[in-house]
Amino acid sequence: MAQKTLLELTTQAPERACIKIDEHLYELRSREDLGLKEDTEFTGMMADFEGASAAKDWRAMAAILDRMVMGIVIGLPAEILAQLNDTKKLKIVQAFTKEVGQVRNPISVPVAA
Repeated sequence: MAQKTLLELTTQAPERACIKIDEHLYELRSREDLGLKEDTEFTGMMADFEGASAAKDWRAMAAILDRMVMGIVIGLPAEILAQLNDTKKLKIVQAFTKEVGQVRNPISVPVAA
């Protein structure tokens, strides 16, 4: 009788997507890296960002964006984070959400009317 594999798991480290900042490659976390707690926290941060965006609370948006980027990019030094403007940080978050197949739409900043 033939067997049907329902699920295939591995304990090996996943292949990671990378971003390049000033000629240095930084790995992004993968979906498999996120436990239930981290996935829920990341989704919560996205919702908090959207709320701060709707309220035009730029300081809160910047702080949330920093937390998200530090949680996404493995080994990113704080001094490199400080050199990135918010647009670049937003691009990192958008690349991550696209890579991991985030259900929610990637975050974006509203365009002033």
